Amino acid sequence: MTSISINARVYEALAAVEPNTHAVELPDEPTWPALVFEISSNPEPGWVKDGGYDQNDIVVMTFSRSREQIINLKAAVLQAISALDGFLGDEFAGDADYQGEAGVYAYVQNFQVRTRR
Repeated sequence: MTSISINARVYEALAAVEPNTHAVELPDEPTWPALVFEISSNPEPGWVKDGGYDQNDIVVMTFSRSREQIINLKAAVLQAISALDGFLGDEFAGDADYQGEAGVYAYVQNFQVRTRR
């Protein structure tokens, strides 16, 4: 059995919320709404004997021209990520700056998910 990478799992979960989902950065000419995620993974060797686990910090940026849409999307993002196996919690969430285009709202959410290597 092949395990699915955390990147693939997160992309799949977020694309179900908003098909306009991108890893790491927006495309050159983005459309709205959009989600962008970035994952930082670190080994957790001391969590259990012999290790074998990673702690993944997942940052999700939500972009939209509508505050109401941001509110709906941020709730759906939380639901999608919290449904992943190994979900540890949400660390931070709040409004963010986006200076790429006037009239676009941004919201950032940070989550932690533990995965087995």
